[in-house]
Formats: sequence, C-alpha cells, structure tokens
Amino acid sequence: MVTYYLKSMKRLFSIILIAAAAASCSNGNSFTVKGTLTPTDDVNGALVILHNNITGEADTTTVINGEFSFKGEADPTVLYSIFLDQKGPNVHNATFVPEAGTIVIDLDSTDRVQAGPLTESFHQFISELRAAEDEESANAAIDKAFASNKDNAIGRIALGQKLYEFESQSELDEYIADAADFIKQDERVQKMRTALAAVEATSAGCKFKDIAGADAAGEPLSLSAFAGTGKYVLIDFWASWCGPCRREIPYLVEIDKNYADKGVQVVGINVWDKKDAALKAVEQMEIKYPVIYTEDNTATDDYGVSGIPQILLIGPDGTILQRNLRGDDIAKAIDKYLE
Repeated sequence: MVTYYLKSMKRLFSIILIAAAAASCSNGNSFTVKGTLTPTDDVNGALVILHNNITGEADTTTVINGEFSFKGEADPTVLYSIFLDQKGPNVHNATFVPEAGTIVIDLDSTDRVQAGPLTESFHQFISELRAAEDEESANAAIDKAFASNKDNAIGRIALGQKLYEFESQSELDEYIADAADFIKQDERVQKMRTALAAVEATSAGCKFKDIAGADAAGEPLSLSAFAGTGKYVLIDFWASWCGPCRREIPYLVEIDKNYADKGVQVVGINVWDKKDAALKAVEQMEIKYPVIYTEDNTATDDYGVSGIPQILLIGPDGTILQRNLRGDDIAKAIDKYLE
C-alpha cells in the first residue's frame, strides 16, 4: 500500500509537467479567461500568472477590484495553469485545457473552473485517479482516459502516467498506434521508446555493452576489464543520494565477501552523481569492490536505465543473465548459476 501511495503521489504531482517538450498547434480560435478573487487588500494589485505547461511560456496580469482576465489561442493539445503569485502555500490556482470560448475561473472556489468539455474530462480523470484504491484501478482510470482522448491533452497526460510501465518498445508502439501525431512525437514518448529499445538490447541473452569511466583515482576503468573474462560479474547502477541504492549496497558487500572466491566479481557503476559525494559514500558503506565513476548519461542510456538501483548479473562469457535483481534474490540468482 505504501508503494502504491507513493506512486500515486508521483503521478498526481507530475500531471502538470508530463508533456513538457511537445510542440503546440493552434486551431486558430481563441479563448478568454474571466477570473475573480475576493478583493482583499493582499489580492488587489497582485499578479496572476497564466502558465503554458507545454512551452513553458507565461503571461501575467494584475488583479483589479478582485477581477482579472487573459486572452489566448485555443489549443486542445495543451494544458494551462493559472495561479496567484503570492509567497507561501498557493491555494489560489486552477488548471484547464484552453478550449475556444469563455473560461470562467473563481480562484476562491473549490469548484474553480467553468470551461469546455475537455477541462471537465481532465478534472474527472484526476478525481478517478485520486479515488483509485490500488494500482489496478489506477491503471484502469488511465487506460479509460487515454482511450477516449487520443487527440487531445488528456490523452497525452494519461499516457504520461503509464510511460514507465511499458516493458518493450513494441508494447508502447501498439498502445499509441492510433493516437494523434503530437502524442506519438512527444519528447518523453520518444525518449521512452529509445530507453525501451536499450533495455531490449541489454536484456537476458544479450551481450553486455561496455561502460567507460574512471576509478577513484581518476584513472580510466571500463566494465570490459571484468565482464567477459571468465567470471560472473554483478553490476550495480547506483548514486550516493539514492536511498534505495544505499539499501541494496549491504547485499552487494556481502556478495563481494562471500562469493569472490567462487568466481563472482561485483562492480559498482556510479551514475548521476557528484564524485566527491560518491567517494564519501563508498567509504561510509565500506565498499571494497571496484567502482566505475561515470560523468555523463551514456551508461544509463545504453542500458535503458530510467531508475536506480539497477542490478544485473553477467555470465562468464559476457552474456547478460538477469536484470532487476534486488535484496536476497541477488544471492539466489548467483547460486542458481553456480550449481
């Protein structure tokens, strides 16, 4: 339940930002926002910000006698946020799809937006996602929203909540086969397609891809110094700031102690990190096995790693045997191959 709650919170938190790089397209119509606020002393004269969550562009206006307004081009493929520019917790905010016509927003109301059907559908989707009691019902809400909105912003938003659950590029491509081009060409979708292809290319049965970096002293060090040399090699993509990574390291330290004389080599792959912080973590956690320190995203891109830790077992001939190992399953996997 804790895992599901955290995933749900991440989903809801990311909903406003998930489409951050797609190009918007205009249908030539316009929308007008007519907004109201209770005209208190701290509200009158304050700035209201209209933020396009696709382009990142923003417009501002001033509250006069508790009222404000905006005009812009209607576009059903994007999502806007509108909020009062005040310090502290910002309860004055609303979200809408910029459909043609007049959009009425009362930033003091819990039911803040009167707009077109897409905005209504968006808020219905959010309500269903919040009401979901488990992962299955959350996925059902996402699939329902996507199926009904493959040509507008809601479809893009729904897909964004599911992107990390696809297991292959072909599965993702089939899911979006009849979606609008702006969804297929969304930057996050294309990055996920590339990542999934990399996962497939480094899945069980494939040869390992070399990883180049440096050792603690700054001297060049590559994975090929260990993998494909006759030993089982256990590699761990990790970072010093990553709590789950740090929880896995004690298992790896034990593997290093107990399996080194059985032909097993543990290798840490430090990614997305500052080397000083990583070196400190190595000392704190008493890591004795080799660590390859990387400076860019090449290693994680090549292996399709979108989250860490990622622990893989490589066979003596350099063939990848298993991915996604955790905890006690690490030793069990090694024991299976050593039998």
